[in-house]
Amino acid sequence: MLHHAGKSLRIAPEHTEDAVLQLMRKPPFTILEEFVNLFRSINKRLKRRIELASYIVVGHPGETIRDVLEMKKKLRALGLRHTDVQIFTPSPGTLSTAMYYTDLDVSMRPIQTEKKIKELCHRKDMMNKI
Repeated sequence: MLHHAGKSLRIAPEHTEDAVLQLMRKPPFTILEEFVNLFRSINKRLKRRIELASYIVVGHPGETIRDVLEMKKKLRALGLRHTDVQIFTPSPGTLSTAMYYTDLDVSMRPIQTEKKIKELCHRKDMMNKI
């Protein structure tokens, strides 16, 4: 790690809530916890400490305000304070975009999809104050 990272190592868990991670087709939150713990144990032995910086997405289809509050708690508990937060942006040809426009998951079940920019900005602001 010492030779392949600068002041920080950037990771992209994108979310912490398993329901949202599943919609993103990402591994469960426990994998992030395991990684952070392993990183910290290795980092303690380095001459120069490296910080973890995370990339998070708010407003992904299926996310609720409760998910955002839980994500904030979990990232704080993990000590991931250096976080870049992005509002979900639909991209052509992706499954997430199909969910965004249809308000349905891959099983055709209805999901909550926040589309009001004011609310999305509020979620981003909440996460920027970890």
